Amino acid sequence: MENLFVAEGPRDDQLTHDRSLRKMNRIVWGALAVTTIVLIGFVGGTYYYVYTSTTKPISEGISWRAKIFLKKAYGGIPELSWMELLKMTARERGFSLAMVSAWGQSVDAALVNPFSRHEDVKAGSQLFREHCARCHGPEGGGYLGPSLARLGYKNGDSDLAIYRVLRDGIAGTAMEPTRLSFAERWQVAGYLRTVQLHLDNSEDEARTLNIHVSSGQIRRANGSPGEWLSYSGSLSGWRYSSLSEITRVNVSQLRLLWAYQSTTSEPRFESTPIVVSDTIFVTEPPAAVVALDAKTGKVIWKYERPIPADLPFEVGKVNRGLAILGNSLFFGSLDGYLVAINANTGRVNWQTRIAKSSEGFSLTGAPLVVNQSVIIGVAGGDYGVRGFIAAYDVTTGQQRWKFDTIPGPGEVGHETWENEAWKQGGGGTWVTGSYDPSLDLIYWGVGNPTPAFAGDERPGDNLFTNSVVALHASSGKLAWYFQFTPHDEHDWDSTQTPILADLLIDGTERKVICWPNRNGFYYVLDRVTGQFLAGTPFVEINWAQGLTSQGRPIPANPGRVTEGGRVTKPGVIGGVNWQPGAFSPERGLIFVPAIEGQSVFTKSAAGRVTRGERGIFAGSGGSMVGPVIKMVRALNAATGGKQWEYRPPQGKTFDFGGLLATAGALVFGASGASLFALDAATGKELWYVGLGGDTWAPPITFTSEGRQVIGVWAGRGLFAFGL
Repeated sequence: MENLFVAEGPRDDQLTHDRSLRKMNRIVWGALAVTTIVLIGFVGGTYYYVYTSTTKPISEGISWRAKIFLKKAYGGIPELSWMELLKMTARERGFSLAMVSAWGQSVDAALVNPFSRHEDVKAGSQLFREHCARCHGPEGGGYLGPSLARLGYKNGDSDLAIYRVLRDGIAGTAMEPTRLSFAERWQVAGYLRTVQLHLDNSEDEARTLNIHVSSGQIRRANGSPGEWLSYSGSLSGWRYSSLSEITRVNVSQLRLLWAYQSTTSEPRFESTPIVVSDTIFVTEPPAAVVALDAKTGKVIWKYERPIPADLPFEVGKVNRGLAILGNSLFFGSLDGYLVAINANTGRVNWQTRIAKSSEGFSLTGAPLVVNQSVIIGVAGGDYGVRGFIAAYDVTTGQQRWKFDTIPGPGEVGHETWENEAWKQGGGGTWVTGSYDPSLDLIYWGVGNPTPAFAGDERPGDNLFTNSVVALHASSGKLAWYFQFTPHDEHDWDSTQTPILADLLIDGTERKVICWPNRNGFYYVLDRVTGQFLAGTPFVEINWAQGLTSQGRPIPANPGRVTEGGRVTKPGVIGGVNWQPGAFSPERGLIFVPAIEGQSVFTKSAAGRVTRGERGIFAGSGGSMVGPVIKMVRALNAATGGKQWEYRPPQGKTFDFGGLLATAGALVFGASGASLFALDAATGKELWYVGLGGDTWAPPITFTSEGRQVIGVWAGRGLFAFGL
């Protein structure tokens, strides 16, 4: 029965007939294929001859094209599709594919991208920013993906290799095929070639960097005056250099050595550069880091981070600088990420999200490296965030500890917030702190509470706003605190950088913190215990009658904010703002960018406090009344007594970027659109130069090729001066 389902096999003559038919079919189809290829070659050659060439014989244009298509028909040139090959051979010179047939070159070797004219590269740059910048940065310097501003791409450096990556992506990676047309791929490839060869930065060969900064170097920065290794030049917050080549005698001979012009459209530069081994590292707003040759100002590499356009900004798209350890630069971005960048290449080593920008946070301050941790604070206090200071592992970016500046339930200081106001407390930490290695303590200033001007909404002292907190570097645990302005209603942030010094106080040398505060008082505190040692006004004040023996202000009537308002001194800008002062250890003087002014402070009626534009939580405000006078004041560091003051001559614009003291008995400052030098002993102006751009950043000093250099931002330019 089973044999009923077995089919009868074919006879021998039938098998022979079928084989003959298949052989004939192959011959016919082969002939048709050859004919088709010849026709395509003929058509392509004719198209080329008629539309692109009027001087060459038609046979020459057809010949090599026919050979190319025959090569493709027999399995050659697998890198390109028939349609791509047709488009390429139809162009004049056909991407130089004639060399494949004439010289037997590979397609990779022969192919030359014709989309390399200026207009094509410009178009490719725009396409790159639209489709590729999210991973590789707006100029290819690297971000989530690798830097493209280099030779030696993993998948090859030929024009065709770059094109194929754009077309096909890279299997097993985040590089997916791009949604670009044939011509657009070649335009992007042309742009990448200029990025790869650094043609957009310099015709010279790029310097090879070998940066490595040890923790010991940072601790001993005061003994390495030729470099500027941290935000304040040293961990102590001095902004002082022992360089003395430039003196009171020769400072008038300073001349411009070079100037670097940034390409950003942002107008406000507040960044302090880092200088290591003849290399300057700077930040540019809104989110770029640039390595410059300290001898010439030429760009070595640039990292640019794309950020969303709708981020919350309290005072604009600013950034105040970097930290460094080993070969890593540490950069806080406006979108809430701490980024570690390789100082030698500009590539990203790691990135960690510190805080959510959607909640009002941003990062504007320079980080501080302490041992093997990078410490950073946050901006966003005026949005009602809960501020904090946090430490991250320098190698991995993992969080080591976090200290909340607005204490929650069960934490020290929580009882100073009533009405559950701690939930929108403020307490930004947006300016860099200082560190004492001998005590292993970090000192960091804390900003105002929110709503800033409506204290009725938040009864109590509102710790730790308007305070300095001393934290154990290893754990972030609170060692002590001192609150300068309890229950602040004037927006007097205490975010100035602490100045750590060893001074004679009542005949005994003490480890102290010197602090010109925004509330108009100058303070001296014991930095071991936080004990109040001295305090005196350094500008005119009327909001307080003085300080108690514990350093707590004694309020006066003008200091009580009402709905109708009172004229109060200092004004809303404060007796000093965030701009850093400087300390001269030889003279025992603190140099302060002081401000004389007054404001009318008002508060919103009870129950009517609302958030303003984009979530700013102020509860009214302070309006300036009369002139604002800005000056440099020299204070006795131990007592706060005024030694001298410098007021700019009439007609000179004054708005400080900060100060610098040197062993050459000089104080340098940047104001308005100028750089100036003062005699540290008398305050006399010895040198002044107009720079033509706003100076929001403090000057620094370093050595290059054996000579002392003064550097400062003005407008969008970084200027270097030397003798």
